[in-house]
Amino acid sequence: MKLFRCLPLAILATAGCAFAQTAPPASEPRYELQHIDVKFVDSTVNPCDNFYQYTCNRLKAANPMPSDQIFWGVGGILQAWNQQTLHQILDASATADSSRTANQQKVGDFYASCTAQAQSGSNDLVAIQPLLSRIDALADKHAIASVLAALHTSFGTAWNGNDNQTSVALFGYGPQADYNDAHRVVAGVDQGGLGMPSRDFYLNDDDASKGIREKYVALINTLLELDGMKQADASSAATTILRLETAMARAQMDNITRRNPNKTNNRYTLAQLKTLTPAFDWDTYFASLSAPPVPLYEVSAPDFFRSMNQLLEQESLATWKLYLRWQLLNSAASTLGNAWRDAAFQFSSALSGQQKQAPTWRRCTNGVDHYLGEALGQVYVAQVFPPESKARAQKMVKDIEAAMGQDIDNVVWMQPQTKQQAHLKLAAVLDKVGYPDKWIDYSSYSVTRASYAENVERGTAFELKRQLAFINKPLDRTQWAMTPPTVDAYEDPQTNTINFPAGILQPVYFDAKQDDVINYGAEGSVVGHELTHDFDDQGRKFDVNGNLRDWWTEEDAKQYDQRGSCVASEYTGPVPGLAGVTQNGKLTQGEDTADNGGINLSLSALTADLKQQGKTINDKDANGLTNLQRFFIAYGTSWCDYARPEMMRTMVLINPHSVPELRVNNVVGNMPEFQQAFSCKAGQAMVHETRCRVW
Repeated sequence: MKLFRCLPLAILATAGCAFAQTAPPASEPRYELQHIDVKFVDSTVNPCDNFYQYTCNRLKAANPMPSDQIFWGVGGILQAWNQQTLHQILDASATADSSRTANQQKVGDFYASCTAQAQSGSNDLVAIQPLLSRIDALADKHAIASVLAALHTSFGTAWNGNDNQTSVALFGYGPQADYNDAHRVVAGVDQGGLGMPSRDFYLNDDDASKGIREKYVALINTLLELDGMKQADASSAATTILRLETAMARAQMDNITRRNPNKTNNRYTLAQLKTLTPAFDWDTYFASLSAPPVPLYEVSAPDFFRSMNQLLEQESLATWKLYLRWQLLNSAASTLGNAWRDAAFQFSSALSGQQKQAPTWRRCTNGVDHYLGEALGQVYVAQVFPPESKARAQKMVKDIEAAMGQDIDNVVWMQPQTKQQAHLKLAAVLDKVGYPDKWIDYSSYSVTRASYAENVERGTAFELKRQLAFINKPLDRTQWAMTPPTVDAYEDPQTNTINFPAGILQPVYFDAKQDDVINYGAEGSVVGHELTHDFDDQGRKFDVNGNLRDWWTEEDAKQYDQRGSCVASEYTGPVPGLAGVTQNGKLTQGEDTADNGGINLSLSALTADLKQQGKTINDKDANGLTNLQRFFIAYGTSWCDYARPEMMRTMVLINPHSVPELRVNNVVGNMPEFQQAFSCKAGQAMVHETRCRVW
């Protein structure tokens, strides 16, 4: 994945997806697409001392972070431009007109319902009253299963196999490719149940974590009081809820262990799942969701479910009612009206440092992208991603895959039989560029202008039903996990796909006005990054068919682990600009491996591309810069992003990506080509004494 542009769902629930406020003022800034200028560097900084500062200082100074943003820089500006483009589409679609297509009606009316709620200042608690009444009416703990299914179907998170399931009430459930036979889709159940982003926020004992917990308790108090609970009762309930969620957090598998798919590959039949958690009525839960029967369930964290069973047995029905009520209020808060959104923002700002809520038009635009992303994305693609851009991007992907094939041939630490398997896997990679070949059919999703909260509820139910329909079917490799306007990219080891939405195939990353040197430096490194994920410390555990299978010789695996350990150690240490905060390189190892591999693959592909054009990597432009220097400047510029300190701290705890400065400096510090390009000397910061490289 390119960059942690969008926050984990646990934070989005109280921050970026809180849609409301007023129409955009005329004074709001308009953002234009940025184009890489290799001369726009900080000449007061020696590139051999700090390449990130050399490439990014002037950009950062020229683009101060707006008060309603938590990330900013080249990625943030592109995201803002994409949102403006989507906003124009939605403005046109929001006008009720009989000539609108079905998709135009849906995206337009969804957007209109969101803005109308904000402008009216309405309190839409009535939208979740039936669910609240069901919670109140719980007569015994066995009935929790049916109520939980209703929560997951309405305002819960539609589970799609993502790593972070903490925000889903109690646990996550949904389709899962069989680890041992990836061609078939079974079902997965995953740990969840938390209202804060990860277990660390409950268990860490530092002052910052204690402060976050105090603000979390304040949020619980406020939402319960908005729901009508007396202040003293709300305070007591908040204490109970935090205690219960802390017990769940303590039972969860930590994020380092979760990186090993062999630890999360735990296969249970339904009978075994019932034995694991006899206090939970699985039959009622699955029946309430109309979930199809499956031969097995992938249970990511059995210890969590054992603990969940104990909590179901030991905690009172009254405690579980409080917990379910809180989970519903928290997940629905951003859809219930301004007072609810304001309360949620107070907590999310403590996690992210965001100073001001985003304007209504942007939050509502994000809402449409989330619930109707492929309907909106079709129009976006038609406007900003022409066929010639797609063809050029596809050529880049193929060039970089060819470079990966050469890299596999050239590495000296792999045996021939392992290389053969690696080549088979590489040849089977499916490239997905820009947008889906087949779009999601939203015809069964009813959208009206009457109620934003009801549109969200129906949208969650639609997506969950769509996801559950994949169960017991052959794995569909053509499905996308991101919408076309997303400024991001990803690799999926079980589908063996690399995926690049049209949203990131825009300047500064991919620029039709720039030559290949710039595009390979910026976007090519993204392509190489995702391709390297197929062979990082997680991806290498999956074979050509996407099955979790060890296809490495014992010696090759040992050699790989030694190189991976070098990367993990290199990235473990203080976070630049955050006193007292340390990054764990074991958490970021996969992404760091992909960063280092990605730029090497892109440079190799560019060198071959230039040779075909009769050029070399050492040719100079009119400014006296070599192609190699321009390539590295483009790479550095593509990471000219920064975050608020609070958000950086949150990222270090939960996100598997290093901070941008390390993603630049550690990468170039490992490359002799960079030392050559800028005539760096041994002992300078960008010349690492021990150079780490896997691919």
